[in-house]
Amino acid sequence: MHLKLALLFVGCYFSAFSQTEIFDSNIEEKILNEDERLVVLDFYATWCGPCKLMDPILGELSKKYSGSVDFYKLDVDKNETDDFLGIESIPTYLFLRNGQTLEIAEGSMSKESFEAILKKHNGRANKVVEEEINPNASEFDEAVTRRIWDDWSKLNTLAWHAYEEHNLIDELLKAIEIVKRSISLDENYHNLDTYAALLYKTGRYEAALKKAKEAIDVAKQDDLDYTATTELILLILDKI
Repeated sequence: MHLKLALLFVGCYFSAFSQTEIFDSNIEEKILNEDERLVVLDFYATWCGPCKLMDPILGELSKKYSGSVDFYKLDVDKNETDDFLGIESIPTYLFLRNGQTLEIAEGSMSKESFEAILKKHNGRANKVVEEEINPNASEFDEAVTRRIWDDWSKLNTLAWHAYEEHNLIDELLKAIEIVKRSISLDENYHNLDTYAALLYKTGRYEAALKKAKEAIDVAKQDDLDYTATTELILLILDKI
């Protein structure tokens, strides 16, 4: 397929959103919870260059930590919460748990720096996932999958790890069954994207392209960033 046509195809599916959009009207409902989950609140503006640079990074991290961290963003030009909180620059990131601010970070940063803050405040949740999903060849043992069989997020994390770390076809096929279970529990952008990636890695390019389109459609509905999926589509189109 010609590069120009491929880029046109991907351009039709591009979005600037990387987290769930919230507003003055529902911010308390979203971030003042007491469920121990870490919350990242991104104050941004559509004209902000550094904010746009951070979108792909936040998109990747929101997928990686989908089981333990909630990512939200608030447009400072359409809301007044930033004025109330004294936010003076954008992007500004608030890291919260149980409605309490743990840390404030300003400006663009590398993926590694942002993830370091997540790990610092999300240690307990990471430990639980690491204990249940051991990143080695035994991670697909029946005992492991049985413990997380009713948790779509952990199943998706396990399947995504297989995509990133495994090359044996047997392991990848097991991962496909796991992500299909995740989708049956809660179909969403994250596990649809994982499914598409695994189909691509196992050489099922037509099916991968179809599933990637489904993932993007869901991402659009939920105002999520799908830059990673557009990149996957380019890889798929190169094989077709």
